Amino acid sequence: MRINELAERSGVSAASIKYYVREGLLPGGERSGYNQVTYGESHLHRLRLIRVLLDLGHLPIATVKHIVGAVEDPARSLHSTLGTTRQAAPVASVPEVLAAAAALGHADLAEMVADYRAAADRLARLEVAWLDRPATDDRDVLAERAVVGTILGDALLTAIRREAQRTASASRFGTT
Repeated sequence: MRINELAERSGVSAASIKYYVREGLLPGGERSGYNQVTYGESHLHRLRLIRVLLDLGHLPIATVKHIVGAVEDPARSLHSTLGTTRQAAPVASVPEVLAAAAALGHADLAEMVADYRAAADRLARLEVAWLDRPATDDRDVLAERAVVGTILGDALLTAIRREAQRTASASRFGTT
């Protein structure tokens, strides 16, 4: 497909597609003539992954490039790819969070850590098991699922947690 069709099917402007190619996020298409490039379904798929990481993952371009590079590197183990994804989308450490809470006069937040850890351990086991559905040994499929599960899993968990907080708040404090 030509760039205009790729843009139409992906919902990403041709200018953005060219930018992603220049930045190394998206491989270039195949030359099909003077000043003409053809793109395939793999380009469309990659473009969708890039947009998810940018839009829902709220990651900067450089971070997306780093993650996509890890997914494409056949020499990397799946565990290493997961590590790259986790490091590329950093969050504060538990001690940092607890120190900040204590500095604000809420040191008792630490009392919830064991419950948070238990819930997180269960969730992590579910997420790792999800990687094998459907069962495959295809490293590229598993690597992409690891990235999607980590980045979109964070967004999904936050969305579900916020919904649960609204429900709990309405139950405890009323809806008005």
